[in-house]
Amino acid sequence: MKQTLQKLFKNETFIAALLILLTTVITYGVSIPNLGYYHDDWFVLWSGHVRGAESLGPLFATDRPFMGIVYSVVYRLLGDTVVNWQLYALLWRFLGGLAFFWILRLIWPQHKYLTTLMAVLFIVYPGFLSQPNANTKQNHLYGFGTALLSIALMLQALKTNKQGWKIACSLFSILLTANYLFIYEYMIGFEGTRLLLLGYTLFQEGFKNIRSLVREILKRIWPYWVVTAGFLYWRVFLFEGSRNATDVSGLVQGYFSNFRYMAVRSILETAKDFLDTSIFAWFVQPYQLSSGAPYSNLTYALLVAALVAALVLLYAFLFKKWWGADLEEAATPRLIKDFAWLGALVILCAIVPVILSDRQVELYDAYKSYGLHPIPGVILFVVGIVLMFQPKFRRRILIALVLISVATQILNADYWERYWGFQRTMWWQMSWRAPDILDDTLVMVYSSGYNPEQDYEIWGPLNLIYNPNPAQTPAIQAEVLNFDTSYSILKGEVLNNYVRDIRLHRDFNNLLLLTVSRYSSCVHVIDGRLPVYSAREQLLIQQVGKYSRIDRIVPSGTSPVPPAALFGTEPEHGWCYYYQKASLARQNGDWEEVGRIYDQVRELNLETRDKSEMIPFFEALVNLGRLEDAEALFNKEIKGQSEMRLPLCATLANDPGYPPEFGYDYETIYEMLCKS
Repeated sequence: MKQTLQKLFKNETFIAALLILLTTVITYGVSIPNLGYYHDDWFVLWSGHVRGAESLGPLFATDRPFMGIVYSVVYRLLGDTVVNWQLYALLWRFLGGLAFFWILRLIWPQHKYLTTLMAVLFIVYPGFLSQPNANTKQNHLYGFGTALLSIALMLQALKTNKQGWKIACSLFSILLTANYLFIYEYMIGFEGTRLLLLGYTLFQEGFKNIRSLVREILKRIWPYWVVTAGFLYWRVFLFEGSRNATDVSGLVQGYFSNFRYMAVRSILETAKDFLDTSIFAWFVQPYQLSSGAPYSNLTYALLVAALVAALVLLYAFLFKKWWGADLEEAATPRLIKDFAWLGALVILCAIVPVILSDRQVELYDAYKSYGLHPIPGVILFVVGIVLMFQPKFRRRILIALVLISVATQILNADYWERYWGFQRTMWWQMSWRAPDILDDTLVMVYSSGYNPEQDYEIWGPLNLIYNPNPAQTPAIQAEVLNFDTSYSILKGEVLNNYVRDIRLHRDFNNLLLLTVSRYSSCVHVIDGRLPVYSAREQLLIQQVGKYSRIDRIVPSGTSPVPPAALFGTEPEHGWCYYYQKASLARQNGDWEEVGRIYDQVRELNLETRDKSEMIPFFEALVNLGRLEDAEALFNKEIKGQSEMRLPLCATLANDPGYPPEFGYDYETIYEMLCKS
């Protein structure tokens, strides 16, 4: 056993694969416990949980039906548990790195040290920052990984002399080609990469004559072209998609109607995206993330990056000790030239289909994924440039790129961690605040930090908490608050539309507005009868706040417990817990309960920076006749908050008209709050 292990750890390929694995796990795995669900994850999770895994096929039938089938199978395996999706995405990140490593070793088997470093850079490349968005991006990573595996198997079939292995590799490679094309059509540029690498490898094998080289390429690549042609025929002539982003006929019509503009745009965007992916990705986003990071986070990111760099240096030491070559001896003028032009062409193969489909890479938008599939070309191109430097600088530059990239990924994960922390805390607070929410309620959320980008980022989690039973449409509706939707509120519109095949019915007369201020992490449910706003609240919020109907919350019954698989364990009961319970009691007119909670938070010495959260306690103290306590609270917490008091007192200029049984001492509250 000992001899076997010694032999294994002196196997260079095993050590290189182990380095790739450790790099993947350290760079991305350390953040997994603190990551969650984001953006497009929510409508998929809602559909899978409420309508069943079989619903995920039709859900994507409008643009990528095969992806829906794969999604359905994977959902059955992984379920709702967030860590399962994170680990699955991590697995495909690693498999993609191994596939790229395999390709490099097949084409440049004599440059083992260099190809290992290239695989490490491939794993940590800072131009793809959506790894934490695992539920959604596992599709991209799966398609990307299988595309690379397809190319690796094609090259392996070319290199092997065993007929059975050659046939098996070729058949599996063709199958994976169909697999990735039907998942993501914009990755079709990999067929250009396949052509380039096949031609380059055959040239290395001795096909120097152009005619013989072309003949040999056609002999080996025609099955892939048949698969690609079949896919294109289906996509263009048979498939009828209803999503604008993937509508081929609409895209062609756009080119014909404004050809000059589209041609100029394509050229300029291609040049811009080439520079973004190959050069700027290593510097722009790393600078933006590091410049705004707290020192503690930045230090942690640099320590993790240093650990990965140390492993790379250890590999370099072992390589030189046991296998006797080094980076300084690896580069030749021919190799440098080949890396540079091959890399440039592979990048173009990746980005041109995206540009021609009237999209762009948008490298610095972590919500997008077009920065993923250019990575093989970027690594070839960048390493080609690095090898142009003097030998003594090459390793330093590559190690510096590893450090920059790993630190960027760690800081990026920290952003996603904060985003998830905000989301899960917000939905847990809603479960504390609202025992139930009426069907057909339209919930809007506005936060100074992490605003939702799509409506399903609101109705998805809310319905998974309040309406988890089988259904075909969400019972609780939602919309993103912006200037356009604010007019829908003012006009009281009722709108019907779809998110894929999910029917939505939005009645803006049933608005329930939630806000989170910049001063506090507590969710504020705005009561349109007497809205209380944080200091310096957005004017947009104040404009529509009076339309928020707090009666959409059912104030009685047992509060639901958000499922731990989706939302994690319940947060600590700090200030926001007691604030939510006090707000609920206020809605019921249970001033005794609000007063009891006030005494409890004083005993626990809990405080808040957002003094608007003291208003329910102030009201309770007045309504309970505890005027000395109310005056003390006012003088200490509220009196100096003129920006918070101004809109509240403007509303209180008129009696809110609560019924007598509500027990609201309007005159005393107005006198103390607004006349002092």
